[in-house]
Amino acid sequence: MKKTLLIFLFVAVVGAGLSAQELKWSGYVNTGLGFVYTDVDDVDPYFTAFGVDSGQFGYRFRLNGAYTNEEGNAGAKFRFQAQTNGNTPTLPYIYGWFKPIDMLTLNGGLVDDGTWASGGALLNDDVGEGLGILAKLSVSGLDAGVGVYAGATGSGSNNNPIGSMNNNTIKPEDLKYVFSLGYTMENVFKFVASVRTASKTNGGIDIAFTGANRPNDAAIAGFKLLAVPKLTAVLEAKIDHLSKFSDTGTVFIYETLAYDLGALDIGLNAGQYLNQADSSDLGLMAAPWVSYAIGKFVPRLDVLYFLAGKPSYVVDSGTGSSSGKYNFLNWEAYAPTWNDDLSVLAVRPSVRFNFDSNTAIELGDIVNFEMGDKAFNGEDNRLTNIFYVDLVWKF
Repeated sequence: MKKTLLIFLFVAVVGAGLSAQELKWSGYVNTGLGFVYTDVDDVDPYFTAFGVDSGQFGYRFRLNGAYTNEEGNAGAKFRFQAQTNGNTPTLPYIYGWFKPIDMLTLNGGLVDDGTWASGGALLNDDVGEGLGILAKLSVSGLDAGVGVYAGATGSGSNNNPIGSMNNNTIKPEDLKYVFSLGYTMENVFKFVASVRTASKTNGGIDIAFTGANRPNDAAIAGFKLLAVPKLTAVLEAKIDHLSKFSDTGTVFIYETLAYDLGALDIGLNAGQYLNQADSSDLGLMAAPWVSYAIGKFVPRLDVLYFLAGKPSYVVDSGTGSSSGKYNFLNWEAYAPTWNDDLSVLAVRPSVRFNFDSNTAIELGDIVNFEMGDKAFNGEDNRLTNIFYVDLVWKF
């Protein structure tokens, strides 16, 4: 409670100390209600708080702030976030920046700089790696960066980005170093690449993160086509565990393809995953979607198929397995669990009603059909059905 009050106090002081012209705000509130049915034995249907943008359960409140001085050469950015799956509200990022010269930007704090993000739907990765400093040199579409970080975070969406550590005892070899390069040819393409070392606490113990954004030593590259209006075409790749690639390395390849036809939107998110620990275990994911706007109503259909593995799951606090938790598919993350005998087929029809540009309500049904060899309490298959009502208020 004390930590929560301090964060609220910080936001209030910042807001009171800066004029409305200097500080820009944005954010949203997302929550809803879901009715969950599963054919798992001894699990009765139940209701739970549910938010599509909050990891598919509970709620999320997000407040972004961006301050720039009158000269335009210094400022600060921060995000305040409260979410069900975090113990307390946190600041996923908060950092200051200034430009000693026009082409050089220095950032310091909990950095989340999006310069080297390629804009795909799945990887959600850039040079923003947590607590430290970032120097960025920008010349004629070319962006080069060097970052040194004492602690790491997967992305600015995380509710608890920094684990406990003793910053006074971190050795130079245990800091995280990130080297990034990007080039943008306006209205043609954007290319980004980065190499990063592993994040470690004092004593050389790896910080425990999981999923596609875990901060191990890695190389990342992305390409976005900008030449075709209304077309989104992104190719991204990540090689994880570079120093131990032959034993535990993981290759992630992602494709995002979407086209805006006015009222009609169509798209495909796809991924391929190869784990060096078992090179025969190749994961394949395809998630096509289509939506069509009819006035303020927007019907949409998402389909997801994952072969030889399963995407990330979120944990609902409702009645579930023997541990008291129940996992269901997270449509926002696709970090696989390697298993030749496990696959997932999911279908999500929905209809959103836009009251205005900032307020919407969505009704939908998520049907997850998981297939595995005796993987579900001795059963080969598991069915989960989630009827939901989701509300979003943006500002």
